[in-house]
Amino acid sequence: MFKKLDFVIIGVLMLLSFLPEIILGASVGKGLKNTYAEITIAGELYKTIPLSEHKGEEIINIETEHGYNTVLIKDNTIGIIDADCPDKVCMNPPYIEKAGESLVCLPHKVMIEIKGISDDDIILSY
Repeated sequence: MFKKLDFVIIGVLMLLSFLPEIILGASVGKGLKNTYAEITIAGELYKTIPLSEHKGEEIINIETEHGYNTVLIKDNTIGIIDADCPDKVCMNPPYIEKAGESLVCLPHKVMIEIKGISDDDIILSY
């Protein structure tokens, strides 16, 4: 039914399918420094926290009419450590630190997003 060459072709195709993840995954957050976290509630900016130079721990309690979230900033990472939402999906992963990563609590309409400022010059092309 299957020949040896079929398995080789399938194996090569499977390895090639991971190539975009390897290339794009390595470039996320590269060349960015001065990272900061933006906390938004229902689409409105609540707070901006610089993460690059942050040392120590800081706790932010966010209370809305939908419920509460407790955010912990530890060195250059940020995460939701407590929430009263039913599924607690927002608490996983525990901490984020790279530009482009985000945590979202849908029941409370809270979003934490890591952003960064690039050192590269902006290149405009037409």
